[in-house]
Amino acid sequence: MFSQLFRVADPYHDLHQLQRQVDALLSDWARPQRRPTAGLAFDVLDDGEHYRLVADVPGLRAEDLEVEVTEDAVAIRGVRKVAVPEGFSVHRRERESLQLARSFTFPSKLDPEKVEATLEQGVLTITLAKRADAKPRSVTVRSVAA
Repeated sequence: MFSQLFRVADPYHDLHQLQRQVDALLSDWARPQRRPTAGLAFDVLDDGEHYRLVADVPGLRAEDLEVEVTEDAVAIRGVRKVAVPEGFSVHRRERESLQLARSFTFPSKLDPEKVEATLEQGVLTITLAKRADAKPRSVTVRSVAA
């Protein structure tokens, strides 16, 4: 009861409050977060004959994507725009526009004429055929009689 009558204000109260806010800001900043403009995660698979790139691209349509293939690389670009319908104003926005730009290089030569890209239910799959001269081949060892 005596302490309630003679409560002394903490002269560093504002400084402690500022320190807590800065700590919270820095911990949020240091935590890895998915940034919509940073790109999407791809799986790159190899079955010996082909490379296959697979990525979830929600909200993108086939006409929003561009795939460019050379003999040793593939570049994927895409844009998803989130527009506000006419007559509406934004109250809260959690869906953001997306700009995708990724490229991959491969150790084997690709055949740019034999590339397939499909988009099904928000999953982009790109199948890249390896050139015949770039595929590993098996050599039979024969013995030579001496």
